[in-house]
Amino acid sequence: MLASQIPLMRDDTLPKTLIAFTARFCDETACANLLRRWKYGGRGFVCRHCGGKRAWYLPSRRLDECRTCHRQMSLTAGTVMHGSRKPLRTWFLAIYLFVQSKQGISALELKRELSLGSYQTAWAWLHKLRRAVRARPNEPLSGTVEADETWEGGLHEGHPGRPTAGEKKALVAGAIEVSSDRRSWGRVRLASIPNGSAASLRDFLERRVATGSTLLTDDWKSYRKPCAELGLAHRPINVSKSDSEAHVLLPAVHRVFSLLHRVLITTHQGAVRRKHLASYLAEFEFRFNRRRSSGRGLVFQRTLSASVVSAPPYYWQIVGRRNAKTPLKAVA
Repeated sequence: MLASQIPLMRDDTLPKTLIAFTARFCDETACANLLRRWKYGGRGFVCRHCGGKRAWYLPSRRLDECRTCHRQMSLTAGTVMHGSRKPLRTWFLAIYLFVQSKQGISALELKRELSLGSYQTAWAWLHKLRRAVRARPNEPLSGTVEADETWEGGLHEGHPGRPTAGEKKALVAGAIEVSSDRRSWGRVRLASIPNGSAASLRDFLERRVATGSTLLTDDWKSYRKPCAELGLAHRPINVSKSDSEAHVLLPAVHRVFSLLHRVLITTHQGAVRRKHLASYLAEFEFRFNRRRSSGRGLVFQRTLSASVVSAPPYYWQIVGRRNAKTPLKAVA
C-alpha cells in the first residue's frame, strides 16, 4: 500500500497546538510508531529477508529488528531523515513548524527554534521537505481556471514586459480554479517557465489544466494556440482596452501572485535563487491548497507521508554539485 493510500487519522485525535504536539510526540518511541505507520503502510512491518511480521524497535539506533531472523532494518532509510543522526522528535518538530505557518519558515528561524548546529543543516532540511511535497502527485485543475504570469526578482530599468531567459528575474506561470461567479477559489498550480512563448505555456497548461476546462487569461497571443491544441475553452480579456487593471479583471491569480511575492520577500528575504525556485513554488502551492484544512495535524500527516516515499536528496545534489567531490566554488 502506498503512503498516499493510508487513511488519515481523524483530526480530533491529532494535536492542534505546539504544546499538544510536543506532549503527543514526547519521546522517540511515539515518533517511531507514527513513522512506521507511514513507511510500512497498512500491512505493517514485513522483514525483507524472511517475511517476518513482528519486530523489536531499537530506539538508540533507530532500527527494527525482526523477531524471527534478527535482521535489522533502518526505520529512516529511504526517507528525508535518511543518514541523519538527529532525534526523530527534532525531525517531527521541523515538519510541524514547516506546515503550521501560513508564511512558511526560514532556515534561520528553524535553526533558532530547534537549536540546530548550523544554518546549512536547517536549510538542507527545509529543502528536503520541499522536495518531498513537490514529488506528491497532483490532479490537474478543472472547471473555470484563471491563468497569468508574473516575475520574481523585481522590475529592471530598460527591460519592460515579460522577462526572458538569461535575465536576473524568473518568469512564473500560475493557474487557479474559480467558481462560475468567480467569488470563490479552489486549487492553484505554479511553475517557473523559461519564457512567455506558446511552447512554454503549452507545457505548463498541458500538465496542470484538464481538457474541457474554461481558461480565463489576458489577451497575450501565446495562449491562443495552446488552448486550441489542448481542448480548452479560451476566454481572453483585453486588459489594454479595458478601464480596469489586470488584477481587477483576473483577481484570483493576481491575489495568489501577491501572496507569493510576500512570502518570498518577507519570509525568505528575497534570497531565493533561480535553481531552487521550483521547490519554493511547490511549498507555496502545497500550503495554499490546504488553507482550508480543519487542522495542522492533517497537513502534518500529509507532509510526513510524502517524506517517507520521496527519494532523499544529498546535500551536494541540493546545492547543485555534479557529485559529492565537486567543490562549492565550482557550482554555478
